[in-house]
Amino acid sequence: MHLLEVLNPVAPQRGVATAMTINPRPASLDNKVVGLIWSGTHGGDVALKTAGRMLQERFQNVELKFYKGGGYPNPPHIVKQAGEECDVVIGATAD
Repeated sequence: MHLLEVLNPVAPQRGVATAMTINPRPASLDNKVVGLIWSGTHGGDVALKTAGRMLQERFQNVELKFYKGGGYPNPPHIVKQAGEECDVVIGATAD
């Protein structure tokens, strides 16, 4: 007889998980500053830079600001800085 052990693949959240309200979306990204926050995981920078280029192709005068958080969740000071400097922020881990 064999014993099969089933494991739960869900890991506990690292860092502090806090609830936040979502700001309303702008009607357009024309003339907006878009922040791209990368957690440092493999491929996330490529995904964010590609998304940024696509936004610049679709909307007029989009300025991109790239931030490297260096972990998941991103450090609060990086998120705060991006929120203060940008109209819209996009984050990615891309694992």
